[in-house]
Amino acid sequence: MSRRHQNVTAATGSTSSSQLAPPVPADYCQSAFAACSRPDVASLLQQKYDDLGGWPTRQQLPVLYSEDYNISFWGLERLHPFDSKKFRGVLNLLEASSTLRAGQLVQAQEAAHGVLREVHTERYLRKLNSSSFTVAQVTELVPLVFLPPFLLRRKVLRPMAAMAGGTMLAAALAIERGWALNIGGGMHHAMPDSGGGWCVYADVHLAIRRLRTASGGALKRFMIIDLDVHQGNGVERCQQLGEEAAEDVFILDIYNGSAYPWDTQAKKAINVKRELRPGTSDAEYLEVVSGALQEAFTAFPHPDLVLFLAGTDILAGDPLGRLSVSAEGVLRRDEMVWQAALDHGAPIVQVLAGGYTRESTPCIAASIENLFQRFDLGHL
Repeated sequence: MSRRHQNVTAATGSTSSSQLAPPVPADYCQSAFAACSRPDVASLLQQKYDDLGGWPTRQQLPVLYSEDYNISFWGLERLHPFDSKKFRGVLNLLEASSTLRAGQLVQAQEAAHGVLREVHTERYLRKLNSSSFTVAQVTELVPLVFLPPFLLRRKVLRPMAAMAGGTMLAAALAIERGWALNIGGGMHHAMPDSGGGWCVYADVHLAIRRLRTASGGALKRFMIIDLDVHQGNGVERCQQLGEEAAEDVFILDIYNGSAYPWDTQAKKAINVKRELRPGTSDAEYLEVVSGALQEAFTAFPHPDLVLFLAGTDILAGDPLGRLSVSAEGVLRRDEMVWQAALDHGAPIVQVLAGGYTRESTPCIAASIENLFQRFDLGHL
């Protein structure tokens, strides 16, 4: 057992081992997620992602990233609590620890207008491209209303579209490899005809929609595990308004019940729901996650893909999350989700979702490093 894993276990406090996913035996970790891959289905997908950069080589890991993810325009982005450049920070830490090396990443490509239309309405996309007010409203960054639309397309919409493209291709690569990561994405407040909370495009449902069509229906059962601290109302409303049958998309959502967005109508689409109290800390939080995972996989066994929104806005000190989970608690949570997917033979794709503290960047990097170590993800 690694020192990092020992620290995580210690951080769970009084939570009993029966409430948590068991440790992964060392001999079980070796390329374990390869057993979750679907190479037969992946062969159907490979020619259907040319508009998102095409299929990578086997020498690359299924880890998506683009420098375009990082949003910067003369410091105005600092007026929003979200660190819009944390993606580069996460990658820098992963490279410094040798978790990732040059040439291993897959370059994410911007999802073009036609791709975004697979979920979003033409009306919404046109408003984004022509109205500074709409972009300011969706990002909740009021000064953007004074900038011309052409500049917002370059500085805000293109980075968000790149993250959407990254999530879409990462989800497909998870089918081939058994796992994938997008060092970005998780825009779970975006809906077909609107957005909010810094979420412009519904990348999770864009990924699901493309997988269903590209696989000719071979992939149709999807589990969304949303552990961002906020209710994923966009994911839920996409499900309510979309083409996917209710029985084919299963949503587990654990969030602070006292925080934004308070979307009662959207809650009706949640299959396993846990509303947390402000101040919830490691032991209670991990017990809730463990129980919710067990309930979800019992009710919806063997999904074709797990889409995991690994928000770090549950961290203590996060101004918008208002929980009290430690960095070790986040690391343990992420490992629990991956272990649950592995135990049920399900490929998994992880996206970053929210996180609003300085500690978010090193926390994300440490958790990904732990996943690489525990599940031998660096094995090509």
